[in-house]
Amino acid sequence: MIRRLLFAFAAVSLMAQAPVIHFDAFHRDLGRITPDRKVTATYDVTNAGNAVLSITQVRPSCGCTATVLGKWSIAPGESTQLVATFNPQGYRGQVRKSIEVFCNDPKTPTVTLSFEANVVQDIMPSVDALYLTAARTRPAQAVVRYSPGDGQPVKITEARAPGAPFLAFAWHQQGQDAVLNVTLDGQKVPKGQFRGVEAATVRFTNPRMPELPLDIQWELQPAIVATPSVLVFEGKAGTDQHLHLVLKQADGKPFRITGGSCSLSQVRVMGLMQAPAPQQALDIVLPASVKAGRYSETLALETTDPDQPELTLRIAAILK
Repeated sequence: MIRRLLFAFAAVSLMAQAPVIHFDAFHRDLGRITPDRKVTATYDVTNAGNAVLSITQVRPSCGCTATVLGKWSIAPGESTQLVATFNPQGYRGQVRKSIEVFCNDPKTPTVTLSFEANVVQDIMPSVDALYLTAARTRPAQAVVRYSPGDGQPVKITEARAPGAPFLAFAWHQQGQDAVLNVTLDGQKVPKGQFRGVEAATVRFTNPRMPELPLDIQWELQPAIVATPSVLVFEGKAGTDQHLHLVLKQADGKPFRITGGSCSLSQVRVMGLMQAPAPQQALDIVLPASVKAGRYSETLALETTDPDQPELTLRIAAILK
C-alpha cells in the first residue's frame, strides 16, 4: 500500500514538472514607417513553469520578416527576447504580419505573435496601374491621385508614355495632392491595333522620390459588334445547321462584309457582299458533311470598315 502511494506521489510530481511559455505581449504596433528602413518588434518570452522550456521553431509568415531568438532553451523563471526585423520595401499602407512560435509547453505548444505597421512613402499613389477602354471616336479618361506621406505638397513636373502618342496627360493641384488625368484617344491609335500595355513615368519635385512608374493597359472597343459573339452549333451530324449572325457598326457607319473563311473548311458564310449599311446579317452554315464530334474553330470576316478590317469569331460545335 505504501509503495503504491509512493508511486502515485512520484507520478503526480512528474506530471507537475512542465514548462509554461509566457510573452509580455502578443502584438506590437510599429506605427508609421518608411519603406526604405527596416524596423524591429521585440517580444519578451519567459518560462513561467518548473521545467526547461525548449523553443523548437520560430516561423514568420513571409520572407519580409527575419527573427532572432536570444535562447532556445530557457530555465524555469528565466527570460529571453525574440526580435523580429521587418523589411517594408515594396509595401504600402497598413501591413500586418504574424510569427508562429513552437515549443514544448504541453498546454500551449504553439503561440502566434503579430505586428502591424503603416508603411508611408513620401508620395502615395491611389493606384499603380490603370485600365482604359475607349472607342475609336470616343476617348476614355482615368484619374490617379498622388498624396503626400511626408506632409509636403506633391507636385508633378512631367508625365509621359514614350511611343504612345494616343495617351495624353494633364495634372492639377488639389490641396496637397497632385491629380493626374490620363486620356486614351482612340483616333490616334494606329490602324490594326486594338489593345496594349504602356509604361508611363510620372516625375515630381520631391528629390527623395523624383519619379514613379504607372502601367497603363488599354483596349479599343470593337467598331463592329457581333450578335451572338460566339457561334454554337448543337445537334445531330448529317444535317445542315444554320445560325443567324448580326453585325452592327457601333457608330452607325455603313460597311460591307466582303469575305469570310473558317478554320473548318466546310463552314459556309451566306450573305456576303450586301449593300453598305450600319447593320449586316449573315447566315452561317455548318453542312451535313461535318462528322460527329466536338469542334472549336475560328471564323474570320473581312469588312470595309477602316477601323476594323477583320473580325474574328469563335465557332463551337457539338455534333452527335
